[in-house]
Amino acid sequence: MPKPRSRKPDPKTPQPARPPAPARVPASARAPAPAREKWLLWLGAILLLTYFIYQPSLDNGFTNWDDDYYVTQNAIVAHPTLHALVTEPSGGNYHPLTMASLALNYAISGTNAVSYHWLNLFLHLANTALVFLFIRKLTGGRLWTTVVTSLFFGIHPMHVESVAWIAERKDVLYALFYLLGLITYLRYLDRQRVIWLVPTWLAFVLSVASKPAAVVFPITLLAIDYFKRRPYSLRLVLEKIPFLLVSIAGGLLTLYAQKSVGAVAAPHQYSIFQKILFASYGTVMYVVKLFLPLRLSAIYPYPAAEGAPIGPEYYIAFAALLILLPTVLYLFRRNRVVLFGIALFFINIALVLQFISVGQAVMADRYTYLPYIGLFFALSWWLDERPGTKVAGISLRANLAALFLALMVVSLIQTWKRCDVWQDAGALWNDTIRNYPNQIFDAYNNRGVYLIAQNRYEEALADLNHALALNPRVARAWVNKGSVYAETNRNDSAYVCFERAIEIKPDYPEALTNRGGIRSRRGDLVGAVEDCTKALQLNPTFRGAYMNRASTYFKMGEFEKAVADRRRVIELDPRNPENYIQMGSIALALAQLDRTRDAIAAYDEAIRTAPPEDRQRLAGYHLRRSQTWWRLKERERALIDAQAAKRLGADVDSAYIRELEGFEDTRPRTGNVPR
Repeated sequence: MPKPRSRKPDPKTPQPARPPAPARVPASARAPAPAREKWLLWLGAILLLTYFIYQPSLDNGFTNWDDDYYVTQNAIVAHPTLHALVTEPSGGNYHPLTMASLALNYAISGTNAVSYHWLNLFLHLANTALVFLFIRKLTGGRLWTTVVTSLFFGIHPMHVESVAWIAERKDVLYALFYLLGLITYLRYLDRQRVIWLVPTWLAFVLSVASKPAAVVFPITLLAIDYFKRRPYSLRLVLEKIPFLLVSIAGGLLTLYAQKSVGAVAAPHQYSIFQKILFASYGTVMYVVKLFLPLRLSAIYPYPAAEGAPIGPEYYIAFAALLILLPTVLYLFRRNRVVLFGIALFFINIALVLQFISVGQAVMADRYTYLPYIGLFFALSWWLDERPGTKVAGISLRANLAALFLALMVVSLIQTWKRCDVWQDAGALWNDTIRNYPNQIFDAYNNRGVYLIAQNRYEEALADLNHALALNPRVARAWVNKGSVYAETNRNDSAYVCFERAIEIKPDYPEALTNRGGIRSRRGDLVGAVEDCTKALQLNPTFRGAYMNRASTYFKMGEFEKAVADRRRVIELDPRNPENYIQMGSIALALAQLDRTRDAIAAYDEAIRTAPPEDRQRLAGYHLRRSQTWWRLKERERALIDAQAAKRLGADVDSAYIRELEGFEDTRPRTGNVPR
């Protein structure tokens, strides 16, 4: 690649049309490099500020947006094996290292979200430090370029989604290895020793194993070669081949994983020109939100349904990009810093500009996690230039300093607020609906699911009806609506909803399982078992299907099968905090089989693991264990349990208590036993 000609600037005459090439700024024009201690002070200050501003995220819980797929309902995370981690995609992505890290959190705190949020924040702080080290090494020690780029990487509100959302562990983890790889590559360029390509390649492999977005890493290396003025040579190409092979493998695995869950839109859904409009809009909005991080949202919806006209803002963005991008590239055509920064941005965001429609959003905050490094690098470079340096007659240093100070204040406020948005599913979807009312199916559907969990059924039904008005062809919304009817004993309406879901998606295990539950209520026990069994054929690890089938087997008097299904539920997730409910049901079935000692052991376990606040179930377990002890003529133990049940609120027949105390009535009394 021929070197661009450089002109020596006239110190008396500014050159507005052609800014000086920063890569060749004389040493006298550069800011003096601070001592090592000062560098450490700057780095420490940035990390402390970043840690402080993310404090609200540390007491957040899980959301119902992918956190269930990745953690709370994921058997791989609960019971990880090397084979499962390496071979099974999760949530439509192939990222075994991310899943291994979530499995580590599960081993530490189970379904308590605290350790997940702490690790996310720790990784973000580590990434902020790596950005600091990378930019410092890349620039040869330019202070303000390093400080500003790493500061805004740490505190910019667009990055909150990557840190505060547990399911986005993949962002902070892949960035860790990506940045380590860039740093070791710079070491390779400095030392010119091939051995340094080995840790670079290993870091890249780990990055791809954390998130497939890392496949662009080899192109980033080429951009660094350009910035460092490496001459084009056969060696430069050959050394990238091992990296390209990993990129190809990672890309193929990702496409397979995405298509397996339907995350990639059908090719005919949008025309090529529409996809260009989406990409243009996304690009422009990413730049706008870099400077004005306002009205941020978990989802930025596509403009309209298939075939509907697209709004004027997309055409305006296309025209703006068509004019502004070539203009900037022309004005800075001899400036490697600006060109490298723009390249770094586009290389790392190109795959998510919706040329291939992935997911339900035209853009996403999390997609900027690494790409913004390029834009902040290109902008902050000028802060280290000679005072008075102008481009097109504008004094860049003073104006950029003012801009960054204002942006820092806005970022600190917005980042703090955005952390609270991710507090739980209710806060998240309230915020999304506030930003885009009557537009986003997922927001209404997911808020409806959250409201079901809060037993706010009528509010949930309103949200689910709203979601179905936006898109009636989504099976899971019909299942959720049917669940509301089932919870409120409107069984016929529930059955209709589950039938509709199965009509849309015949191989939907959740719909089959729920229809089986309604069939069981309506007395169709054989049909209920058939539905649950089919669901388990589709998903052998679906705990809900085992639970529904166990309940049906119990009604049929098939107590051994009921016990087997309940035990399978526990095996699939032995650390689930609600396993005590399964043990209580196992005990009841064992008692029906006259396996009284086994039943007592199961009641022991249910009582031991039940939370104290579930007084109703605890009362029932004590009363039933009392009755089981009495069948064994263990009067004293039966009395102790009966009295415990009464203290916990069970309606224990007083005649039964008198009988256990030794009075004449010898008939067992059960009273009203809470289920």
